[in-house]
Amino acid sequence: MGFTRCLACASVAATLCGGSIASAQSSAPADAACADAHFLIGEWEVKTGDGRLAAEVVFEAGADDCYVMETWEGRLDGIPDWYALVTYSGETKNWGYLAASSNPGGLRLRYEDGTMHGEEFRFSTAELANGQGRFSYFKLPDGRLRELSVLSSDDGKTWETEYEFFWQRKN
Repeated sequence: MGFTRCLACASVAATLCGGSIASAQSSAPADAACADAHFLIGEWEVKTGDGRLAAEVVFEAGADDCYVMETWEGRLDGIPDWYALVTYSGETKNWGYLAASSNPGGLRLRYEDGTMHGEEFRFSTAELANGQGRFSYFKLPDGRLRELSVLSSDDGKTWETEYEFFWQRKN
């Protein structure tokens, strides 16, 4: 389930909001924190640690710059397509992440409390039956991203890697 669960994180947007959304505008967002997710905007190739192409992903900015939509197209057997909506709340001052896949059988993932921690954009799982989890994008010095999901079944005393991917911008 872990590998499939991770992929959900990457694509609810197109399904939820339909069609393509305009790219980020040059004007500053109404809330400066909305810019936290702008580093995700663009087209990406997502690879496993051993270099296999896992997915192709597109992130697009919403009209008000305070949400982004993700379309994840799986490229390896067992990796489904996903659609995600990543939204900022000016009230709670954090991000939420909702992802869904129509295959296999309609999966959904939800993450809350998304905030920047240095070069890490971190979310907490909102719907785990047992334990807790974190899902993060790390900005790497070479311009790539590292996507990491970790799980804990002992209230955060220890963590186990669920999955890890490396993202490279398409040219």
